[in-house]
Amino acid sequence: MINAIAFLTSSLVVIMAPGPDLALMTRLVLAGSPRTAAPAAFGMIAAGAVQAALGALGLAALLAARPDLFTAFRWAGAAILLVWAYQELRTALRPSPATAAPGPGGLAEDPLRGPWRPFGQGLLCTGSNPKVGIFLMAFLPQFVPSGMDPTAGMVVLACCYLSLGLAWLLVWMRLVHRLSRHLNSPSAQRLTSGLTAAVFGVFALRLALSG
Repeated sequence: MINAIAFLTSSLVVIMAPGPDLALMTRLVLAGSPRTAAPAAFGMIAAGAVQAALGALGLAALLAARPDLFTAFRWAGAAILLVWAYQELRTALRPSPATAAPGPGGLAEDPLRGPWRPFGQGLLCTGSNPKVGIFLMAFLPQFVPSGMDPTAGMVVLACCYLSLGLAWLLVWMRLVHRLSRHLNSPSAQRLTSGLTAAVFGVFALRLALSG
């Protein structure tokens, strides 16, 4: 029981911490709607599931043993975040008309594009950070119940962790949507774009400079 409470508490603290995923979700909701932003949440969770699976298969250990590969992955992820930061900064300085507000990636969130665009953005946002899989492989084993098969325990805990992550992203999406009527003015949109650019930029630098 204590182990389960520790797992839930620790997971929620990590999941609810501000980061690129929440920044992306905020921007997508403000640029479109919860309906058009929801696929991004599923893309993020899909990326987390893939990273957890690859970590279980040994990729996390390989990256830990090969600093050169890990550095390449880090720089690639940092480059993606920096590009998004630059595009959001341009939006903040030269906002587009409200009818064509650009989202992350510099393209308008046109509902006619279907759900694959935000899904791909969410997948790329989470998947471009190699530390996700390494973190899960370091974080989850300590909570596997004693006497339980380690592999089965890791699978169950990963599913629980990702489910909590999805739930929080959907809750955040609804919260942002409720506040969106106060954030639709041009000045508020410029401020949101500026803050989003700052979040992407800070995390890009952290990812690039961390060892």
